Amino acid sequence: MKEINLMLYGIGTDILNIHQIESSVSDLQDPFVRKIYTPAEIELIESRPLPLYSYATRFAGKEAVFKALNLNGNAIRLNEIEILENENGQPQVTLHGRAEQLAKEKKITTIMISLSYDTDYAVAYAVAECAPH
Repeated sequence: MKEINLMLYGIGTDILNIHQIESSVSDLQDPFVRKIYTPAEIELIESRPLPLYSYATRFAGKEAVFKALNLNGNAIRLNEIEILENENGQPQVTLHGRAEQLAKEKKITTIMISLSYDTDYAVAYAVAECAPH
């Protein structure tokens, strides 16, 4: 087995009052939805029994990833961070566009994420790992 040495690049966390985004995500034509979520995310979320909670956890997840990447202000759009799932239902992060480019420049190889919610709040935690410099 080949040993791979990775370094911690950054961590990020976010908490969101779920009802803060409720009115925006109730209308899929709302500009907020298109600015934040990819078509694949919307399709996945809308297949859920309680889409609001999936919208909220993914929004918190995108904010956590943004923080883990240690980016400034308007460096990327949140829909460049895509959070889907693997075959076991575990959330998986894929970067697109400028987010992907910046991660490559920083030699980030992996982003792990955990998403959760309770009655009123969604929370996310992200860890970005990079190759040793």
